[in-house]
Amino acid sequence: MSDEPETTYRPGDALVARVAAEAAAGVPGVVALRTDLAGTLLGLAGQVLGTTRAPVVGARVDGRQAEVTLSVVTRLGFNCRDLARAVQREVAEAVRAYTGLDTLVRVTVVEVLIDRSPTTPADAGVSAR
Repeated sequence: MSDEPETTYRPGDALVARVAAEAAAGVPGVVALRTDLAGTLLGLAGQVLGTTRAPVVGARVDGRQAEVTLSVVTRLGFNCRDLARAVQREVAEAVRAYTGLDTLVRVTVVEVLIDRSPTTPADAGVSAR
């Protein structure tokens, strides 16, 4: 028998959220991460109370499993379904590698940005007088 005490390890929700956010942000096609309505309201309450802003990624650890929920913004030209699958895969792999937890990842694509040139066709027909 060893005289060393047994070590227990439980990754916290915030740790999983941070790893998930970093992994998701690195997926090609992800422009930004956004909060859901609850996160936005928590962020506003935090501003009033002077606390830190609400997390962009929601995470919950239950035993040896984690559940991650995140919302992403992409650009026109990226297939939303393929992007969501890539985010799921990358986040699950990163959380598993870092924490050892099996991870369920829920991804919502909340916005698609459309890049426009400074002079759009509608602007071209308008002249200043």
